Amino acid sequence: MNESDQVHHPLFARIYLKLSVAEEKAGRAEHRREALAGLSGRVVEIGAGNGLNFSHYPSSVSEVVAVEPESLLREHAERAAATASVRVSVVAGLADALPLDNESVGAAVASLVLCSVPDQARALAELRRVVRPGGELRIMGVARRR
Repeated sequence: MNESDQVHHPLFARIYLKLSVAEEKAGRAEHRREALAGLSGRVVEIGAGNGLNFSHYPSSVSEVVAVEPESLLREHAERAAATASVRVSVVAGLADALPLDNESVGAAVASLVLCSVPDQARALAELRRVVRPGGELRIMGVARRR
């Protein structure tokens, strides 16, 4: 693991840990289930955070490669991976320099993360590089209530 593959934002991480659990209880869990339904094979998830998506991956997923640059969040993701019903490998890395081979996954997940990525175009290009032709990208953002 290179130091350049890591981000250290302990204040953000601590706030995110508290807010994400509250959001999960307020209905975000259902959004996660819906966003991940129907996935299969090997999947990359960028910005995995504390691993709240892991329990929502369907059994048709053979492996999730969860990329998380922030060290505290990555520790929490590793704990969540240990109890996930699908195989999850948590790795340090950045969305714009994914530690994966070309066309090595069938799908990519970007869940509540693209707003924090400095160069979205580069991150999306990286996702295109690692997803096989015909694969898919699932993006989950924040839904605004009216």
